[in-house]
Order: sequence, then structure tokens, then C-alpha cells
Amino acid sequence: MNSPRQGTLKERISFSGVGIHTGQSATVTICPAEENSGRRFLSAGHEIPATVDNVVNCDRCTVLGKGQIRVHTPEHLLAALAGSGVDNALIEMDGPEVPILDGASLEFCLGIQKAGVEVQSAPARVLKPRRPHSASRENGALVLLLPADSTLYEYSLFYDHPMIGYQHVEFRPSDDFTKELAPARTFALWEEVKPLLERGLAQGGHADNCLVVFQDRFSTPLKVECEPVRHKCLDLIGDFALLNARIEARILGVKAGHALHVECARKVWEDMLVVNERS
Repeated sequence: MNSPRQGTLKERISFSGVGIHTGQSATVTICPAEENSGRRFLSAGHEIPATVDNVVNCDRCTVLGKGQIRVHTPEHLLAALAGSGVDNALIEMDGPEVPILDGASLEFCLGIQKAGVEVQSAPARVLKPRRPHSASRENGALVLLLPADSTLYEYSLFYDHPMIGYQHVEFRPSDDFTKELAPARTFALWEEVKPLLERGLAQGGHADNCLVVFQDRFSTPLKVECEPVRHKCLDLIGDFALLNARIEARILGVKAGHALHVECARKVWEDMLVVNERS
């Protein structure tokens, strides 16, 4: 079987909008990039590789940083790039946060499809962890990575809430990311919305980019079945894209969030660095 090869965009594409947490407007332009360069953000003249060692915060979203420069909420874009086979990209930003757009990854995916993906000559970098890694909390939240011969993302979500309850989803790279996960929007319980606003978060949230869950209804019709758990799986893929490689493993998230995603991914990153140093 032929090894997968790296991919980049055939042409530049741009997206403009507001950030869901900062409420600030920004334009991101995704540019083709050379082989083995990875996915990198360029903000205020500073380049920040989209790697787990550059994560500086995980409060409600993933935040990359170097010095005083910050890139908020890159996970939906990174999920779209990973799900579309784009390993190398230079992402230019003129604001502090990636636009939320549809609250998911679909607009990014459709833009990538329009630009086209160029298959490059170099083989894709594939991480194959040789031992389990995990991150957990006392409330039962968990991210577990197990060695496997193929890639499988799983997510189990449970809210003691009449509109959510228990939901589970599985996703393989051979599945259609644009159809299965990309439309799933970020969501919040109605009881969470007010505290977020009081903390200065969710300034760019509105009915088109966020699914609000009330006790007896959703704020808008669902885009896909079990939309909340599909969005959590999307986030998981976006955060594990910070390993700057395709990963061959079984990755399970249970009631987790960005902090646990990144904590587990960082353990894999550190372990693979040690392996590479020994080899």
C-alpha cells in the first residue's frame, strides 16, 4: 500500500468575520506552503507554528502564543485542514482570533475544496504511538489514546440535560469529514451563556454560529444528528492536529474539553520527541 503524501492548497483563500470570544473582526488568509513546513500562523509579523508546544491557554478555546502574540480559537480551522488533507499551510491573520464563521468547520472546508488540495511529493508524517497516553479529571472527563493499526476518533458526551443526555460518535479519516463533522456548531447550555458574557467571552456569538441548548428546545434546528457530540469530536481532531502530523491511533474523548485534549496530545508529543532522540 502506498504511503500517504503531504498536501497543501493550490491557491490562497481568505475568510473574514468576528471571533466568538473576543468579538473582534479578523481576516485569515490560508496560503500554499512548501513540503515539511507544517501548519503555521503569521500574526503581526511573527510566525507561530500550530504545534502543541505553542499552546498557552485552553479556557473555552485553544490559544496559541509566542511572546505577546496570541492566536485564539484555531481548532475549527485546524480540524478543517486536517480533515481535508492539508498538512502544510501558512495562515496569515490580521486579528487576535480566527473568525468563528458558522461556528463549525464547514465554511473552511468548502473554501478549501474550492481552492483545491495539491498532493505533494514528500510522504506525510505519521505518528504511531507505541504505548497508551491519557489525561483525566475527577469528574470522569477523559482523553485516552491507544496504539492501533488505523486511526479512529471517538467521543462520548453526557449531560444530565433533557436535550442532550448521552451521545456517542465515531470518525475515521476514510469518512467524509465535510458531511459527518464539519457542520456541527459549537454549543452552550442556556445556563452557561450569561456567565460567559460576564467573563468577557462569547462576544461574537449569535444564532448563526452557536447552538444554545434550552431545557426544552435548541435555539435553531440541528445541522446534523447529535450535533453537540459531533462538535466535540471536531474539536478533538482540531486539537490533535497540533501534533503537526497525521496520527495512527485510537483516540477517545469522554466529557472532555480543550485542556484535556491538549494535555493528552502534549504527552504524545513529548514521548515522540524522546523516541526520535533515541533513534
